[in-house]
Amino acid sequence: MKNSTLSKNTRQIVNALAASTLLSLCAFMPVVAEDSRLTSEDPELNVIAEASKNGSKSSKVETPASVGYKLPPLNPKFLKKEAKGVEIYQYDESPLGDRKPLLMVHGLRGEFLPYFRWHQVLGHITKDSGINSTYKVFLARYPTLTRVNTTVPAFRDQLTKLYDYCGQKPITMVALSMGGNVAYEAMVVPEISDKVKVLLAMGTMFHGSPLFSSDWMQYSIYKRLSWPWTRIDHSLALKLYFDRNENLLQDFAWDDIDGAVPIWAGKFKSRLLLGPKGELSSANSINTRLKELNESSKHVKNKVIAYGGYLLNPYLEPTALRYIENTALYPFTFFTTKMPAHLAREHPALGLLNRDIAAVQINPDLKHSAKTPFFYALNDGITPISSALFLPESTMRSIYIVDEKNVAALIGKTDVKRARAFRNIDHLTFIDAKRPLGLTPKLKDELNPDSAEKHIFDWIRMDLLHEGTGSPEGSQIVQKLEDSQDKAASPQEETNLIK
Repeated sequence: MKNSTLSKNTRQIVNALAASTLLSLCAFMPVVAEDSRLTSEDPELNVIAEASKNGSKSSKVETPASVGYKLPPLNPKFLKKEAKGVEIYQYDESPLGDRKPLLMVHGLRGEFLPYFRWHQVLGHITKDSGINSTYKVFLARYPTLTRVNTTVPAFRDQLTKLYDYCGQKPITMVALSMGGNVAYEAMVVPEISDKVKVLLAMGTMFHGSPLFSSDWMQYSIYKRLSWPWTRIDHSLALKLYFDRNENLLQDFAWDDIDGAVPIWAGKFKSRLLLGPKGELSSANSINTRLKELNESSKHVKNKVIAYGGYLLNPYLEPTALRYIENTALYPFTFFTTKMPAHLAREHPALGLLNRDIAAVQINPDLKHSAKTPFFYALNDGITPISSALFLPESTMRSIYIVDEKNVAALIGKTDVKRARAFRNIDHLTFIDAKRPLGLTPKLKDELNPDSAEKHIFDWIRMDLLHEGTGSPEGSQIVQKLEDSQDKAASPQEETNLIK
C-alpha cells in the first residue's frame, strides 16, 4: 500500500513538473506569421471537395487545361511534405472553354494546407456566376522556406506552361504576402509580363518589412523595452522563429526606401543572457536586392492591384490612453493577445507583431520630421501599409503614413494599377475575413471614400470581375453588382457596422 501511495505521489510530482516546464516553454514559443497546422475537420473543405468531385464527373469535354493539371491534394500526409519546386493544380475539372486562367499564389507555409489556404476565398467568390463564366481557377504550390532566387525561375517556367495550356490567354493572379513577391519578381522580365494580365497582391512586402530586418528589430527591443523578462521574451521569440525561416530575413528585409534605418547604431549587446544583440548597419539591415529590383521594374507596376491593411494599436492613441493600455488594461491584453500569441494562435500573434513593428526605432532625423517615434504604426502585423501599397519613393519621402488621417493623403499618390487600403484588419483577414474583436467582415476602401462597404472577399470578386470583362460595359456590370449588393444590405447589418 505504501509503495502504491508513493508511486502515485511520484507520478503527481512528475506530472506537475512536466506541466510547469511546458508552461515555461510556451512563454518562449515564437509567434508565427502564417499557420502551418493542418486542419483536419473543416465542413467547408468537405463541401468544396464534393463540388470538385461532382464537377469531374460531369465534365465531358477535355481541354488542354483539364488534361494537363491535377486536382489539389487533400491528403494530410502529402501536404506535410515540402513542395518539390513549383507545382500548379486546377481547382476543379471543368473545361477551360473560352474562360481565362486565374492563378492563386499562397503565402508563407500555405503549401502545407488544404487548397493552399484559398478555400474560404474561392468558396465565396466562385458562387458568383460572373466569376465562373470568366475564369478557370488554378492553384500554385511552391516551397516557401527556400530563397526567392530559387523559386522565381521555376515559377516563370510554370507560368509559361500554364499560358500555353490555356491557349496563350493572359493570366490573372491573386497572391497573398510573399506569394505576391514571387509573382511580381517573376513578372519583371518581358517574356513573362506579357503573359500576365494583372496581379492582385494582398499584404505583399514589396518594400520588405522591418520585421524581417533581424538586427533592426533586435536593436529596437534593446532600446525600447526595459523589463528583463520582456526583453528576453521578445528577443528569443524572434530568434527562434527566424532560425526556422532564415529565408525571410534574406529576401524580405526592409529596403530602406524611406531612410528609416538608424544605420549609425553599430554593435549592441544586452547584458541579459538570451537578450537582444546584433549589429545595426546598412550591410546587415537594408535589403539592397529588393531596392534594386524595384528600381528596375517600375514598368510592371501598372499591372499590380495592391491591397494594404492596418491594425489599430495603442501607438495610434494619445499618450494618456497609451498609458492606460500599458497599465490598467495589461491583464486583459496578456490573456487576449500575448498568451494566445505564444501558443501560436495566428491573429493574436499578428496583433503582437503589429506593436513590435510600430515601435521599431527609426533614424532621429526622420523621427523629428514625422513628429512621432511610431513610424510604422499602420501595419497588418507583417507588412507596413506603405510596403503593401507599393508606394513610390517620392510619396514615401513626402507623406509619412504614421496616422490614419495620412492614408487619405495617398489618394492620387500611388503608381500601381489600383490601390486599396483597409482599416483595422491584419495580414490574414484577406483570406479568412476575421477581424479584431469579432468586427464585421465588411470593409471600406480608405483610398476610395465614396465607395460602399463590402465583405473583403467581395472586394476581391469585384476587382476580378472588373479585370475579367476588360470593357467599359464590363465596368458598368461591376457597378450594377456593387449597387445591388449595397441595396441588399439589411438595416440590421448597417446598424451593426463598427468602424
